Amino acid sequence: MVAAGMSDRWFLTPMRLPQARLQLFCLPYAGGGASAYRGWAAALGTGVEVNPVALPGRENRFGEPPGIDLPALSRAVATRADRPYAIYGHSLGARLGFEVIRSMRRAGLPLPLRFYVGGSRPPDVRDVGGLYDQISGVGDAEFLDRIVRGEALPAEVRAAPDLVELLLPVFRADFRWLDGYECAEEPPLPVPILAIVATDDPMVPVDQVRGWARHTSAGFTLRVLPGGGHLFLRERQQEVTELIRTDLDGAIRSAPSPAGYGTAASPGSDRATR
Repeated sequence: MVAAGMSDRWFLTPMRLPQARLQLFCLPYAGGGASAYRGWAAALGTGVEVNPVALPGRENRFGEPPGIDLPALSRAVATRADRPYAIYGHSLGARLGFEVIRSMRRAGLPLPLRFYVGGSRPPDVRDVGGLYDQISGVGDAEFLDRIVRGEALPAEVRAAPDLVELLLPVFRADFRWLDGYECAEEPPLPVPILAIVATDDPMVPVDQVRGWARHTSAGFTLRVLPGGGHLFLRERQQEVTELIRTDLDGAIRSAPSPAGYGTAASPGSDRATR
């Protein structure tokens, strides 16, 4: 198990709320950081403790080598989850959240009340022949052009060499993990999934998002936002957080007691994701 002090670096929690009945863990998109969820704590209120996940190599962890360490991430979430909780993951974050939940299930730990996915294909659907297909193998210029076209990187940042130098290793590490990701066959999650997608997302067609339904045995809901883009949570934060807040209201009312959370058990090694 990850000690509490060691796991703290994994989260940029605005404020610990021990009185909140529910925790929400928020996983970022490729190249993004915990700051993507700035403002969510205020939007969701004091009944929800928001825990934005900080991945290595960015923001408060800038001094660490970038990379995805899924077993360590799973252990950090298991350590922090001391009451009923939910997970939101956007794009890359949805894949990470999916595998974190699988790790929790294999370890016999309490599972989230809800799994929210934004701007993400189902984990068993690859971008074959698409903009991001095997992107980690291309040169820097083409790599940057592709992630700008896919809305992962703003065009104005592409034109700032100093920023590109800082961000490129992070993007490279995230897309390297995605290129190597394989969704192992396991039973559907006994966790309700609510998927959110924007109609103008250039990377994720609405019809593909419906495929998340086969990965849950506890109910699937699709919410489609008109317009938007791949990173719609930036401009549509109020709509997204309102959707989640409304859904969490029902989840909180049916939440079990905190017994069994924050136990000494921890997820084992990651055997299903690479």
